[in-house]
Amino acid sequence: MNRVKKNPPHLPNIFLVLLLSFILQWVGTKYLRINKIAPDFILIFIIFFSFHTGGLFALSLSFGAGLLQNILYHGLIGTNSFSFCLISYLIPFLKNKLQIKEGLCPQAIFVFLGSVLYVIFSAIFYRTPWVLTLLIPKIIIFSIYNSLLFALLFWGLKKTTYG
Repeated sequence: MNRVKKNPPHLPNIFLVLLLSFILQWVGTKYLRINKIAPDFILIFIIFFSFHTGGLFALSLSFGAGLLQNILYHGLIGTNSFSFCLISYLIPFLKNKLQIKEGLCPQAIFVFLGSVLYVIFSAIFYRTPWVLTLLIPKIIIFSIYNSLLFALLFWGLKKTTYG
């Protein structure tokens, strides 16, 4: 029986892609808004990396990226870190539990679900869960926007991160 050999992620490439995600996040919040909704490239990368790698390294990368995002964008310290860590834990857990294979469509669905969870966690952390009922259309647009951008970035992310 032939086993498919999975390439390990290249560490310098991971940090390069994460840096590029931060740059795209900065540009995206200014120029890629649709109806005052900006994509979250860091979240897209965290979900992609968690789907492919998982484990403690993905959790620590998620925590560090979230903390750096809070510091750079003047957020409440720890909210993005905690949200990213929860999402980074749930993605491989659900992937393994549901026995989902790697591919563009399942990962785009996970980006959609991760984006919805990210907004829900953020609303809970900022102690405004009542806002969720008002923002349901924007949550769906944000999640679809992230999923579509992920579909455009998928092959580049995979090739850059895993060679």
